[in-house]
Order: sequence, then structure tokens, then C-alpha cells
Amino acid sequence: MNQIFDLNETRRQQIIIEYLTPTGSGFAVTPKGDQVFLNSRLVTTMNVQPGDIFDAFLLPNYPDKREQIPWRAMRVEPAQVDLDLSHVKDEANLKKIIDYLQGFDESAHFTAAELADALEIPFGVVEDLCKANQDIFFEQDSYCLHLGYN
Repeated sequence: MNQIFDLNETRRQQIIIEYLTPTGSGFAVTPKGDQVFLNSRLVTTMNVQPGDIFDAFLLPNYPDKREQIPWRAMRVEPAQVDLDLSHVKDEANLKKIIDYLQGFDESAHFTAAELADALEIPFGVVEDLCKANQDIFFEQDSYCLHLGYN
């Protein structure tokens, strides 16, 4: 029997879909940056969209295409990926604080509470960002009168 592909070269790997072509096929990339081809039948059947992440069963691509796109997907399954993107929000809030402060004179001082109120960011988030970025922010002690004081 003539073997069409070598099972020893088949692998299962996570891929992320980069784009779909006008003809309905798709292209993805592995974590190592290798390109992966998905035929239009697979794209349609699995309702593949750019940005989707799949566990894919990959075969080496056909010899005449392997140099540019080393892999082709023969099957994909939706991957359960729990991405921790909390740092993205923190970076956005840090940029928001910096942009706000750059609108003032260098001698202007703000407490974390004032920044939180002005930017509508939770106080704890502002405080944590300021403490974590002491190369950017100077820490000052501040006090306020307790409203229950007689």
C-alpha cells in the first residue's frame, strides 16, 4: 500500500487564525511562528474566524508549498484557552494616569484618591499602579479628617 503521508510527522499543536482569503481558505500561525494552511472546507465546517484559537492536527504541507507554509491542518478543535489579560487593563489605566498628569504643570500633586475620582478608576487600582511604578510616581503621605471626629 502506498502511504500518502507519514504519521510520524503528524503533530497536534495550538494555532491562532490570522486571516481568511476571499476564496474561503485560511491561514494560521503556531506559537513558534510557523504558518499553517486551512482549506476552505475545514474553514466553513468549523466556522473559523480570524483570532480563533484551535488545537489542530497538522501535517507537513505539500512539497511544492512547504518552504513558505510548512503545515496544513487536517482537523481543528476549539481550544479552551484561559488568557490572563489583566495586565492589558493595567497598562491602559497606567497610560490614562500618565496622560492626565501630563496635562498639568510639574509642580501639580495629586493623591491616589484624586486621580481615581478624576479618571473614574477604582482607588485600589490607582494606588497599586502608583506603588508598582515608583520610577514614574513619587509617593507622598496624605491625611484627611475623619468625619466622626469631635
